[in-house]
Amino acid sequence: MATIKDVAKAAGVGVGTASRALSGNGSISQETKVRIEDAAKRLGYAPNQIARNLKKQSTGCVAIIIPTIFHPFFAKMALYCEQELYNVGYRMIVVNSQDDIEKEKSMLKMIHQQRVDGIIFITHYDHGELDSSLPIVSVDRHLGASCPYVTSNNYEMSLKAIDLLWEKGARNIGCVCGETTVESETRQRYLAYIDAMEKRNCPVMLLKKQFKHGQEMSVISEYFSMYPQTDGLFTGSDMLASAAYHVANQRGISVPSQLQIVGYDGILDAWESHPRLTTIRQNIPLMAKQVVELLCKRMSGQAVPPRVEVRADIVEGETTK
Repeated sequence: MATIKDVAKAAGVGVGTASRALSGNGSISQETKVRIEDAAKRLGYAPNQIARNLKKQSTGCVAIIIPTIFHPFFAKMALYCEQELYNVGYRMIVVNSQDDIEKEKSMLKMIHQQRVDGIIFITHYDHGELDSSLPIVSVDRHLGASCPYVTSNNYEMSLKAIDLLWEKGARNIGCVCGETTVESETRQRYLAYIDAMEKRNCPVMLLKKQFKHGQEMSVISEYFSMYPQTDGLFTGSDMLASAAYHVANQRGISVPSQLQIVGYDGILDAWESHPRLTTIRQNIPLMAKQVVELLCKRMSGQAVPPRVEVRADIVEGETTK
């Protein structure tokens, strides 16, 4: 494999000049730069990225820790974060924690050992106050004062979901949401539901529960056993909304004539073509872009805002009238 010395010799310049030309650092005439680049191409020279990273005290890698790759929201977030990181010269390692807090703890140690430059961290668990020097960014989760996060306008859009169900004639409106041990912006979804129902002097029919992804059907079945009179249902995710549609069908409940459903996320377009859910659609590409921008600033030591909000919108589908 050709070295920088071989390139310098072939181009008739010093090693330092060849290095500056190929790295883009320093002032070098265009003629000399072209001659060096031609020599590098002819010899098949490839820069030693590992050596460059060591010199910069950088790995060139970012880890994204997510609860499960099977959940469409996390899968999409990982996809768009990888694209954004690639655009700024970083590789991404995907860590599927499988909702295992011990696995998450071991991955957080990686950054202490300088095995990655930064972490995008989405968890269901409270890890306590994280080291303020660690470049970590999250989605929705409050991981401590030093860890910024990107979120959507959860409370406002959840109110709109309840308003929509009410406008379309639902009166026994319920809510099913997942719960996390870590403080999360997603809690604003069921808090908005509670406020909306109390404002209307209507009973609160809420099930909030900590569960693992893949258990949505059993959670929804539990909800319907508690509140069979429900004619409108707001769920904290599209996965729960989809489960509600299927459980309703199993119980002979027609959607949307007997039960109207509104989800949250807007992520099932590529997973399920029918029914098209009425849902609060988050702008995941823009959220990922904001996550990467925050992380890059954190990794370079720049000040960042603690919270960045990306507005969502409501999309009407086949699960409301």
